[in-house]
Amino acid sequence: MNHNNFNQLFIYQLNTRIFCIEHGQKILRIPENFFTSLEVIAADVVWLMGVWYPSLASVNICRMHEGLGHEFHKTLPDLQSFDIIGSPYAIYEYIPNPMIAEHILELKQFRYKLNAIGKKLILDFVPNHMAVDSPLVKQYPDLFLYKKEENATVCKNSFLHKNGRIYYYGRDPYYDGWTDTVQWDFSHPQTVKLHAKILSEIVDACDGLRCDMAMLPLEDVFERTHGKRALPYWKELIEGIKENRPDFLFIAEVYWNREYDLQQLGFDYTYDKTLYDRLKNRDGEGVRLHLEAAEDYQNHSLRFLENHDEERAAETFGELANSDFALLCFLPGSILYHQGQREGRKIKIPVQLARLANETPDSLYESFFDRAFSVIQERQGRKLELEIFALKSYGEEDSLRDCIVRAIFSSEHKYIEILILNTYSHEIMGALHLPESIRKILMDSNLREIDLLDILSGEMYSREKNVLERGMFIRLDAGKAHWFLMELEE
Repeated sequence: MNHNNFNQLFIYQLNTRIFCIEHGQKILRIPENFFTSLEVIAADVVWLMGVWYPSLASVNICRMHEGLGHEFHKTLPDLQSFDIIGSPYAIYEYIPNPMIAEHILELKQFRYKLNAIGKKLILDFVPNHMAVDSPLVKQYPDLFLYKKEENATVCKNSFLHKNGRIYYYGRDPYYDGWTDTVQWDFSHPQTVKLHAKILSEIVDACDGLRCDMAMLPLEDVFERTHGKRALPYWKELIEGIKENRPDFLFIAEVYWNREYDLQQLGFDYTYDKTLYDRLKNRDGEGVRLHLEAAEDYQNHSLRFLENHDEERAAETFGELANSDFALLCFLPGSILYHQGQREGRKIKIPVQLARLANETPDSLYESFFDRAFSVIQERQGRKLELEIFALKSYGEEDSLRDCIVRAIFSSEHKYIEILILNTYSHEIMGALHLPESIRKILMDSNLREIDLLDILSGEMYSREKNVLERGMFIRLDAGKAHWFLMELEE
């Protein structure tokens, strides 16, 4: 058994350009009911994705790109040219997109509105590259990666800039470059200094940054990609910001098993793509083993079932999406949920597009998320603890070791949540024997019958207290879960 204090950070990701276009308003004029929506109320942090000034070159490149065009038409069969608004990650300049805000002060004001209801704001930072037409290339021509040899020619991962130099596209070591971007040169000692200056101009508008492809500036990754050793980057940047803003959040989009490295360099949270992949592949043992990683690593991991890069959770995980989200709600660290996830949307929207596909909300997902968000909201302000234990099998000993059983509870508030997730590919049956910490809360309650609300199904079960103390029978289909809520205060 494992008994720890329990802390989580819930992040709500919003595609800001689509959101503002849908409402026909800039971010400061969006309806006030946004701030009282369950998605926002349940969140600790709102991530406004894609707020920075758009690149006209990116728009034109996206409109001409054959592969993207096929994806765009598949997503929006009635696609129009004006639906293509370029990548939010090909940033022209770190000033607001006029469709979102006229000035960075408006982002600050939006941050204050969120802070007033106890929420934080995070924005994007893209360390690896800028848009090919960014004015920064003209201002700082030596800080972008270019071919220095005489008689150099353009190759597939480079382009001729109007200043006469051949620059490299932004890229990672496994794929060709993103043709609407230009690569920063992390081997140049002035690059990190300029980035520190850029950050100093935007950190007052937010409470944290989600850093795109944060492993690319690492010394060895940059060398593997471009043949040049990068200089140290993240530690200096992060420490420089946190010296004055110790609570400022740094969140890393990171892959390739570099999560721990970035945590050591100062990131508060790093993407946990490993858990996503193991859930997607229905690898029950892999999920269990992954969740046995060191406590400090778990506390700095960010979990998700979908985001703007991944397929929609309802499409990928199907009928098990809600059970898998329930698991995330019992994990320490940070949990991200995405605009449209509550409605059970299945069509992933490429980040270059300006509107969502027409889909009818799915009441199965909506009703679950409404219950889940209400529970998450109920946790806020409570001192919670986490207990990890096991479901006792009626058959072979230890045969249910990959079944995930966790409890979140507050002795002070007589509050208990229990998760039982069947990660097997077959039905399981077992007995739920509660640990001593939970039994004590039950014993201290004056109630003889305990109501258990299953957040997943919405069903209410009543059990006599002595039945729960002795062990409750559990039967679960493959991949399914119970998420029981017990409030014992009369």
